[in-house]
Amino acid sequence: MGILFLLFFLLLLGWDVFWARLGVKPLFPWQLKQKMTRDPSEVVLLDVRTPWEFHWFHLPGAQNVPFPSRQVDDLAIPRTKTVVVICMTGHRSPPVAYRLVKAGCTQVYNLTGGMAGWRAWNWWQRG
Repeated sequence: MGILFLLFFLLLLGWDVFWARLGVKPLFPWQLKQKMTRDPSEVVLLDVRTPWEFHWFHLPGAQNVPFPSRQVDDLAIPRTKTVVVICMTGHRSPPVAYRLVKAGCTQVYNLTGGMAGWRAWNWWQRG
């Protein structure tokens, strides 16, 4: 079981490195928790999962903009805000985050591991 977790983690890390080279910064769950605790009004959470996934569970204050969607282009996101794009595992969110980077947002992050990573980290913290 431990080797599978390690392989999964390395795969996610490689995915984040690829997108980071294109300007999409990775953000680990504990880093997001710090940002949300420090100043929640400065963090914009864009959840690109399906409405069903979003309804199942999501972070408080997150906006649901299902992937693929052109709605992202219509969002009025202040350039000074920290934008965190979230999906279930971290593979749908980077293309959306990349579009935001190309549109001029400078503080754009992809939640590493997505909501699955967020849930796993919170479970690990409790246990």
